[in-house]
Amino acid sequence: MDFSVSTNVSGLLCPLSFSCLYTDSVVQLVLCGTRAAPEQEHDGMCVRSCTWEEQLWEQQEQLEREMVEARRMVSSLQALLLHGSLPEDEQEVSLSLGEGVENAEQQLVIIRSRLDQSMEESQELKRELLKYKQEARNLQGVKDALQQRMAVQETSVLQLKQELLRTSMNQDELAGQNADLQRKLEERNRLLSEYKKELGQKDRMLQQQQLKLDDALRKLTDCNNHNGFSHPAAVEHSVTQSHKGELQLVRDALRSLRNSFAGHDPQHHTLDTLEQGVASLMDRLYAVDSHHKQERKVAKSPRHKAPHTDRDSWPSSTKMSHSHSSPALSSSACTKVLYFTDRSLTPFMINIPKRLGEVTLRDFKVAIDREGSFRYHFKALDPEFGTVKEEVFQDDAVVPGWEGKIVAWVEEDHGEGR
Repeated sequence: MDFSVSTNVSGLLCPLSFSCLYTDSVVQLVLCGTRAAPEQEHDGMCVRSCTWEEQLWEQQEQLEREMVEARRMVSSLQALLLHGSLPEDEQEVSLSLGEGVENAEQQLVIIRSRLDQSMEESQELKRELLKYKQEARNLQGVKDALQQRMAVQETSVLQLKQELLRTSMNQDELAGQNADLQRKLEERNRLLSEYKKELGQKDRMLQQQQLKLDDALRKLTDCNNHNGFSHPAAVEHSVTQSHKGELQLVRDALRSLRNSFAGHDPQHHTLDTLEQGVASLMDRLYAVDSHHKQERKVAKSPRHKAPHTDRDSWPSSTKMSHSHSSPALSSSACTKVLYFTDRSLTPFMINIPKRLGEVTLRDFKVAIDREGSFRYHFKALDPEFGTVKEEVFQDDAVVPGWEGKIVAWVEEDHGEGR
């Protein structure tokens, strides 16, 4: 009987001890698994974070199942402590319970100690589980922060790429503009060299014409010295025509040069100044030459061959020729003209060999010598409104003056209604 009780109790305790040992093994496996989890987590985060999370959840579920099993075994142990037997072995224990009381008490002490140990291990496992859950939450927060930071950096990289693309496009555009400007500069340099060459040719032509003119004048003077002063008007007319031809040649060359520039190019002012300077210089040279010729004629005229009628008529012809050919020497028969153009900011000044009040619009047009359609405004004094700008249309109309001179504005006519 004792043997059977001890056998039953031993058989009862053996499953319990085996269960406790099995539980310890499971707990150790779970602990090993949970302790190995950070290493697997580190490797999984390097490869794939989703796989690591799934493994963690599987281990957690397995741990919960083990905890349920441990609770069931604890309940069985409690039933054993209260009733002296397990539910499935209740009948066998009831037959031999009275005979193995001492062994049962020993086994009960052992079971209680193991139960306490299991409870401690269970609490330790709970603490480990809470710790790993906290670590998992921390890692999840770190992961979210890293993902957010990665998104911000991707946005910054995208903005930098856009800025780089925009900069590249601007650089290409600037390179194209630079190439275009370089091409235009080369074209301007080529045109400038051509214009300089043309100006050099024109200067040589002017020098040749001047030499021819001087030769012709010298020959004409020699002929007059041999033949007397029979045709002074013809000589004066030929010299005047030659002077006008040279001036017109210079103006034609400057006009062709002016047409090659744009409408508001600053070179127009230089060309206008050059034209006015050449015209003024030729007028002065012509006036000085005429004056010297008149002096030579007076000095070389034979007094014994000049009757009274010749002396009365010849000085008047000389005076008339002098007054028409040298406006710079006779200020009373010359009118200063100051005019502005829409192509230049600086006004131009010319002289018209007529008195103020006798200058017509045709004289003004001939003096400025510009091709194209223009509108002409002149500064005038109105009795009612004071100082005004008066526009003159008729070529025969007298140009108004202002304080002893003429102030005009020459504007291009673009076909607008007047």
